[in-house]
Amino acid sequence: MIKEKKIKNRVNKKKEFIKEIIGYTRTAFISFLVGAVFTILLSFHARSEMIKNLYENKSAAHNLERQVALEIVSHTDLTASLNDKNYAICMQVGRIYEAAGELEKADYAYHLAQLKSPIGVYTAFYKQAVVLIELGKINQAEELIESVPDVNSVNLIKFKTRAYMVLGDKYFSESKFLKSADSYEKSEYYYSRLKKQDKYVQKSIIKRLVNAYVEAAAVIVKNGYNSDAVRFLKQALKYEPDNYLIKYRLAIIYADLDPIESIKYFEPLLQSHPQEIDYRVYNRALMKAANIEELKGDLTKAKYYRYKNHSLDLFLNNKVVYKDDVEIFIENFEVKKRFFRYRIKMQFIIKNTSPSDIVKLNAEYVLKQQDKQKESIIVNIADRKNMLFSNGGESDSFTINFGKNIYTKKELVNYSIDVYLYKDPKYKTLIGTYKIPIK
Repeated sequence: MIKEKKIKNRVNKKKEFIKEIIGYTRTAFISFLVGAVFTILLSFHARSEMIKNLYENKSAAHNLERQVALEIVSHTDLTASLNDKNYAICMQVGRIYEAAGELEKADYAYHLAQLKSPIGVYTAFYKQAVVLIELGKINQAEELIESVPDVNSVNLIKFKTRAYMVLGDKYFSESKFLKSADSYEKSEYYYSRLKKQDKYVQKSIIKRLVNAYVEAAAVIVKNGYNSDAVRFLKQALKYEPDNYLIKYRLAIIYADLDPIESIKYFEPLLQSHPQEIDYRVYNRALMKAANIEELKGDLTKAKYYRYKNHSLDLFLNNKVVYKDDVEIFIENFEVKKRFFRYRIKMQFIIKNTSPSDIVKLNAEYVLKQQDKQKESIIVNIADRKNMLFSNGGESDSFTINFGKNIYTKKELVNYSIDVYLYKDPKYKTLIGTYKIPIK
């Protein structure tokens, strides 16, 4: 009996020991986990501060470089006997004059440097091209870039990629969109020849190219040349086949040129961006298409387009809020400090400006800190008991009180409020973005 008790005590002591070990292990693991998380957060903060300091230091270094350059050129003419100096000295003199803002002398120094450039080195060509562009001598810059013969060289490809991009930016800033697009096309052509490519650089070139074609099309449409606008938009669509804006502009232009083609662009947009479509144009295209098919004798297709027009009206009435159908009136928008915290309040009325009664409507107010959503408040605006009647029907006055705690007035600058209206939560329409009023 005594022996059994001893064995039992030993077993219990062993169990207690194991429990203690497990407890210590758990405590150590939790401590390690908390320490690891804290270390990671500190590293993110340190990285953020490092990037911030890097930009600040870069700006300070640039200002210092400019001051030093101004001091040097105010006492010395560095271009004297520069023709006898080597490539490296000419480049350095060019950089000094460029930093000092004396671009004509920088152009001269870079010109001498490119005449003395080692084979396969194109830095001086690029620097001179940039200076010529800044001087407004765009034709000379373009001639300089084109004068450099194409060879199978990574340095040449990088030079022409960058140079044509800068040239395109200059043309774009002067609203010469077709010339801008041509330069970006050349930049994209050379960059595509690189074996190792950076996807961000590629995207940057494509974005510039697409924007140039889209802007060129917009100018041409204003002048009445819709066919040419279509050509440029389709060129842009080759580079960004999923670009909603391009397809939408093609749908709008085709509504007059070719209603049936317009419908081909409108139909997929109805599924992806229904709240951003001008349904008046879409309706017009459908009716024109129906009339065209009727004149051609195809009554089945004519009936099909009229049916789609009717279906579109039902879809709009039940699912979608179009931007022009409603107006928001802000009655009060204030920020008050209470107990060391700033609180945001909005008071508003919704007005129905459409020709149809709105039977169902909700509003979502999203408080954002820059691009991050911090709080969302949803309010029912209209239902069958409280409809918004057509052509001027107004809702009751609603007050939104955001609960987000904001502790400094300076921080308020980073906040804004997006207002969405919707009949169906799948199809929310952004009606407006409002900055926080700071007094």
